Amino acid sequence: RTGNRDFDAWMKWICFQPLLRRLFGCSFLPHHDYGRGGRGWRDLWQDCLSLLLMDPRDVGQMIAANFGGVRTDGTNATIIGSRDGSFLADRNGISRVWMDHALWPLMTTRLYIDQTGDIEILNQPVSYFKDKQCMRGTETDPLWQDSQGNLQLTQEGEVYKGTILEHLLIQQLTAFYETGSHNICRLRDADWNDALDMASERGESVAFTCAYAGNLRSLAEMLCLLKQKSSLETVELMEEVEILLDNDPKNFDDTGRKQKLLTDYAARCRHTVNGRRKVFSLSSLETNLIQKAEWLAGYVRTHEWIDGGEEGWFNSYYDNHGRAVEGFRPDHVRMMLTGQVFAIMGGVASEQQIPKIIKSADHYLYQKKIGGYRLNTDFHEQKFDMGRMFGFAYGEKENGAVFSHMTVMYANALYRRGFVREGWKALKSLADTALDFDTSHIYPGIPEYFRSDGRGMYQYLTGAASWYMMTMITEVFGICGKTGELMIRPRLLAEQFDEENKASLTVPFAGKLLTVIYENPQRKDYGEYRIRAAVCCQKACSTDQGGKDSFVMIPRKWLDELPEKAQTILVQLD
Repeated sequence: RTGNRDFDAWMKWICFQPLLRRLFGCSFLPHHDYGRGGRGWRDLWQDCLSLLLMDPRDVGQMIAANFGGVRTDGTNATIIGSRDGSFLADRNGISRVWMDHALWPLMTTRLYIDQTGDIEILNQPVSYFKDKQCMRGTETDPLWQDSQGNLQLTQEGEVYKGTILEHLLIQQLTAFYETGSHNICRLRDADWNDALDMASERGESVAFTCAYAGNLRSLAEMLCLLKQKSSLETVELMEEVEILLDNDPKNFDDTGRKQKLLTDYAARCRHTVNGRRKVFSLSSLETNLIQKAEWLAGYVRTHEWIDGGEEGWFNSYYDNHGRAVEGFRPDHVRMMLTGQVFAIMGGVASEQQIPKIIKSADHYLYQKKIGGYRLNTDFHEQKFDMGRMFGFAYGEKENGAVFSHMTVMYANALYRRGFVREGWKALKSLADTALDFDTSHIYPGIPEYFRSDGRGMYQYLTGAASWYMMTMITEVFGICGKTGELMIRPRLLAEQFDEENKASLTVPFAGKLLTVIYENPQRKDYGEYRIRAAVCCQKACSTDQGGKDSFVMIPRKWLDELPEKAQTILVQLD
């Protein structure tokens, strides 16, 4: 409940959309002209995001099953079976590698740990996927046959299982080493934007290099938590992984050396693995990941920033000729939203750079009448050394439409970094356009994109709905888990409170149905209020009064002991 009843009703449909997509698949309806009703790798993990916030039961089992689609070379199956954990070999011998695929499992696993406190999931053993694709999709394994099945075997013919932590490490580290000539992660067949599919030889994705910098840092934090919560000092990993743990900073600058390390590792996993494990210190692994994350962030800041004076943004890609895609041209400007999203979210953009990115995005990409932030400016060419997206008319699909998923992630990134009003602008623009039926022409919900005339297209793509819901719950209302504890940290604006100066949200957490009610009697804006008191079941909760982001932390044990399943938490702002 906010001050806008239409928005409140619309949010119910947003929460319903991921359930519809899980039932019916991805964009299968005839008028969508897109997809065949199946689910892809990203869908598996982003479905889990919404489930963790709505119905977290059994999500841990689903996550573990999904890790069974990861290959030992860090890539993954792309044909999803009919049940959780069911994967098929690539159809017709066509192997494709999307370079963003390693990103989503870690993000989802981190949310799962924060919501449940189940850090031990990292120690759960899971098998690996195996088919004839090997060497990260560049070769086929002549020794593999269909009769061997789709489970990775050891040299002794036994099914090899590694921990979920091992799966995560392999995914992130192989991405770190697969670089192009500019020392940026190779684009391969595409990243999140499937239409960037024509730069597989020399294309590079700065956007997802930033994302992997954030992931490496997040995985290091998870290792630290594992050490604190479980009293473990070491873990056992597949012996081959040691190759990927090179920590000489000089080698990070050498693209040839990085590519050779990756090739050496992938060659050892070409057909079988040796099955031997080696003990690694959690502290050393944590340091190793932080080193790589900081190197990536520093490298991108130094090499990819486009300086426009009071404006500025990051180049997002290199094309198949090895040229930077964005920047100032004699007669136009080339800017893409994706690189800005992950530079902000991944902690690459500095506090000084973010306001310049916002100013640039508002200048070159924002169109309020059609939903908000376009995915890119008009490049004025059919850029087929980059992808088929540039074959679409400008304003259609991936070429300059307002892509809801990326706009919501832009909002999420801004909230994470404390730019609350700017984040709400992105969220509200999407909602306002969707709710304006004369413009959007859609039933309630959030579409994949708004085309050039503002019409909403493709409503069964779950990514935008899951991320919108997650952003509203964890960032706007600020109700989120921190390794199983409940944090309440409101980032609501004055306009989001109703006529009684209240705003509320009901959400499941720790087996309870919690209704959090914020009272803002003076209708103060974000940054002007702090939490004065919080009460649950007639018991006062301890609050942190420091700074504009004051918060309440409620221990998991305390929530578990509450007598009733449904509880109200009253939070007074002053």
